[in-house]
Amino acid sequence: MTAQITWQIPPSVLQHLAEIPSDRPVAVLMRHSVRPYLAPGDAGYSLPITELGVHLACELGTRLSGQIRSIHTSPLLRCRQTAEALCAGASAELTIHPDRLLGDPGVFVVDNRRGGQEWCGRGHEAVMAHLVGHDEPLPGLSRPEPAARFLVHHMLATAGTTSGYHVFVTHDSLVTATAARLLKKPLGKEAWPWYLEAAFFWREDAAVKVAYRGMVGRRNEPLLCDLVHDDVIELARREIGRTIGLDCPARFFLAGGAFKTLLSGKSPRDLDLWAASPHDREVLVAALLERGATPLEPRPYTDVFSLGDSVLEVPHKAEPATLTERLARFDIALSAVGVEHLGGDRWSAQIHPLARASVEQRKVLLLKPLVNWRHALGTLERMRRYRDELGYEVPPEEEAEVWKVFEAQDPEMQRGMVDRFARTTRGSSVGAEAQCRLR
Repeated sequence: MTAQITWQIPPSVLQHLAEIPSDRPVAVLMRHSVRPYLAPGDAGYSLPITELGVHLACELGTRLSGQIRSIHTSPLLRCRQTAEALCAGASAELTIHPDRLLGDPGVFVVDNRRGGQEWCGRGHEAVMAHLVGHDEPLPGLSRPEPAARFLVHHMLATAGTTSGYHVFVTHDSLVTATAARLLKKPLGKEAWPWYLEAAFFWREDAAVKVAYRGMVGRRNEPLLCDLVHDDVIELARREIGRTIGLDCPARFFLAGGAFKTLLSGKSPRDLDLWAASPHDREVLVAALLERGATPLEPRPYTDVFSLGDSVLEVPHKAEPATLTERLARFDIALSAVGVEHLGGDRWSAQIHPLARASVEQRKVLLLKPLVNWRHALGTLERMRRYRDELGYEVPPEEEAEVWKVFEAQDPEMQRGMVDRFARTTRGSSVGAEAQCRLR
């Protein structure tokens, strides 16, 4: 019981704060402050922190005064209150950003309903032991290793280039599992975090360093996440699980720009879902509506739905019928990445070799010849957006390829391409450039 313990700021937090370099962005994955006793099986969604919890979080905030650059939190009440108390103690007027990867459901849960049942059925200790020591996912949960890497990638991307502490307030399971996976140590119950205990992550040279409970580790991979099979599948499971649910029987493809998330660490702007048949499309749309999706104003060629903080697009055409054919219809290599949902929690993934080459070269490359040449102006606009979002280069010869296609058309087709681009895109300079090139 918490009443039998005298809580304090964890000594390991003070130790790491004194030792970690302060001249770079540091992501601090912190457990919330002291809460009342939580009965077994109770998730405590509305449970606040105690008066002592507020006091300790304020005290820790005071120690961090002038060093907190941003703060992010699980949407649950006790985490939000901890974030508020940290800011108050630090006298920091910061916007507190809710982040669903930190809780409700969190990065290790891909389907709230199934994951919640699994957690209650197995018990917290058994699930924690699985997250730190096993590779395969439990029903409704992520594969632990890629999930932990993605969370750290996301936090460091969120921190950006601003030196100082970027605090992410979360729950004990996320701190333990993420620290265990990055340290490559199967941390036991004795290593579960105290209230306000934290794992620290920062970049050093081409590596990511992690510190937790006096342990310091180093991951030498230049990229924590990449366009590789396991990462692609887990991103799809996480996004589909929280929107449509893992039990949807429809066969469909998630493909395109959503997988930039693995490179940028930022949440997808929207999800493009292609049904494999008219019947699958009906099932897919019905599943969205059943989960509470709100239809938005249709866009050209597609229906659009809002669900939570996601926008999902379901194209009108239910073809082609295979993922290979779907990826063959993209013009940007980084978009030629996709996952096929086979019904239930079964998946397959395909990654075009030129997508991998784009990552290795840090260039936005085209798949030639351009299949969607009538939409070449839209392709150019997306290439520049990828460049800006990822910090990649658009090689001059790749951009020249788009203009070569445009300038090879007769004047009527050129005007049609400009009009088509204007109907689907706003606020881009590409349309004005095309107008200047009209014959």
